[in-house]
Amino acid sequence: MRTRMRTAFNIAFSAGLIILISISCTQEKPKEIKQEEKQRNLKTDTNQAFITFAFLNENKDSLVSLPVEDEKIKPELATHAIIENKVIPIIFSNTKLESQTSNGRQTSRNFANNGGSFFTFKEPVKQGDFALLVNQDFIDHNKVMSFIKKDKKTDEPTTSILSKKYNRKIAKSATIAELEDQSQIILTLFEVKNDSALAVLSYLHHDQLITLDFPAKYDEMSTWRVDDGGVFDFENLQVLSVFQSDKSIKIATVFWGAEGYNLNFYESTNGVFKSIAEAYGYSAPL
Repeated sequence: MRTRMRTAFNIAFSAGLIILISISCTQEKPKEIKQEEKQRNLKTDTNQAFITFAFLNENKDSLVSLPVEDEKIKPELATHAIIENKVIPIIFSNTKLESQTSNGRQTSRNFANNGGSFFTFKEPVKQGDFALLVNQDFIDHNKVMSFIKKDKKTDEPTTSILSKKYNRKIAKSATIAELEDQSQIILTLFEVKNDSALAVLSYLHHDQLITLDFPAKYDEMSTWRVDDGGVFDFENLQVLSVFQSDKSIKIATVFWGAEGYNLNFYESTNGVFKSIAEAYGYSAPL
């Protein structure tokens, strides 16, 4: 009798356990779906602007993608490359893993050994080292703003505005780019306060001022970048492309360091630039 009761209890317990497991699994599915939807919407949705980075080979006839924040891209979404403010159609070739003979550098010399998605151009490319890869939606909603690279001292009225805004004395300020609509892109280095260092990239158009702060703790060895000697070298921060949409100004930049480079895509929001996408390339000298 006891054996029958024990057997019946075991059967009932097992059945209940199976039901609980089934309910638990059912409850977990929505979480997985939400996560998948979030990943799809993160710069890879065909209904949204698609953005990622790439670098060119030495012959400048092909390029390979760089991972954006460790995110895997869908190469078929990239239809155009923007290089030196020129929009160039591209063709997806293939995706492959990094070669065992690679030296680990994301440079043109080690181009063929890199892993990533490879593309070729539909039109000849003569100059440029980096590209912003985008889709047609991005092209449709963002106007490429032509600019000329400059290296001239910032005028006094502008430095006065920046000095008052940050309540700091300026050590150096230079206009590094001028756009066709008379907009300026300015790089400003402020004097160190105690151990607080600050450099600022600014976009100025008439009364519109958009800023991007580079705060850092001063270190005579490495402040903003590894082994920078505590110096913010203006030549190391370069503007690659500028865009304007109905809602914002967008800027793509490369920031060089002793061991590598950072590629960033910024969008203006309420008077400041915020990073939308970022990639890093290792390029330390051999």
